[in-house]
Amino acid sequence: MKISTQLTLFFCAVVTLFVLLASALLAQTRTVSAGYTGLLAQQVRQAEMARVVQVSFKKQVQEWKDILLRGHTPADLEKYTRQFHDEETTVRSGAVDLAGTVVDAKCRELLAQFVAAHQTLSERYQAAYDVYVGNHFDFKAADRMVRGKDRPPTDLFDRVVKQLNDDVVSSVAAQEIAVARSRNLALIVSGTLLAGLGLVGLVTVRNILQRLGRLKAVSDRLAAADLEGLAVDIAGPDEIGQFGESMKGVHAAIEELSSLAAAAAA
Repeated sequence: MKISTQLTLFFCAVVTLFVLLASALLAQTRTVSAGYTGLLAQQVRQAEMARVVQVSFKKQVQEWKDILLRGHTPADLEKYTRQFHDEETTVRSGAVDLAGTVVDAKCRELLAQFVAAHQTLSERYQAAYDVYVGNHFDFKAADRMVRGKDRPPTDLFDRVVKQLNDDVVSSVAAQEIAVARSRNLALIVSGTLLAGLGLVGLVTVRNILQRLGRLKAVSDRLAAADLEGLAVDIAGPDEIGQFGESMKGVHAAIEELSSLAAAAAA
C-alpha cells in the first residue's frame, strides 16, 4: 500500500474516531438530560406538591386557632371561617391529586390514610365549630373537642413528604451512578481506540523511517561507488519499495560500469 494511501487512511481513521466520540458524547448528554428531565417532571414535582399540601395543612390548623381566638366578632368569624375552609379544600384536593400521581405504593397508602384522617378531622372541626358558635364563642369547649386531633394526620403527611424526598435522593444518586458509569465507559472506549490508533500510527511511521534509513544508507554507498557486499533489499508496494527497485537498477548500472572500466584498464 502506498504511503500516501496509508496516511490518507490514517487521517480518515482519526476523523472517524473523533466523529464517533463526539456522537457518543452527544448521545450520553441527551441520555443524562432525559434522565434529569424525567426526575424533575415526576418525582421532584411530586415532592413539591407534597410540601404545598403540608404547608396548607399547617395554615388550616392556624386558621382554626384564629377562629377560636378572634372569631367572637361577626366580621372576624366570617373571615377566618372562610380562610379555614379554603385551606381545608386545598389540603384535601392536593392530597387526592398527589395520590393520583405517585407511583410508590407506600406513599399511596400513606396518602389514603391521610385523606381519611383529614376527613375525620374535618368532621370534628365542624362539630367543635358548632359548639363554639352555639355556646357564645366558648373557645375552651371547642378546643377540648379537637385538641391534639391534628397530630395523627400531620404525622402521616410528614411521612409522605419524607418518603417522597427519600425517593428523590435515591433517584438522584442512581442517576449520578449511571452518569459516572457511562462516563467511565466512554473514557475506556475512547482511550482504547486512541491508544490503538496511536499504536498503529507509531508502527507505521517507525516502519517508514526504518526503510527510509536503509534506503539512505544504500544511496550513500552508491554515491561513493562502494558496491562491495552491497545488497538492495528494500521492497514493498509503496513509494519506498518503488524507489528501492530503482536503486537496484542504479546498482546494476554502476556494477556494469565498474566491470567495463576494469576491463578497459586491463
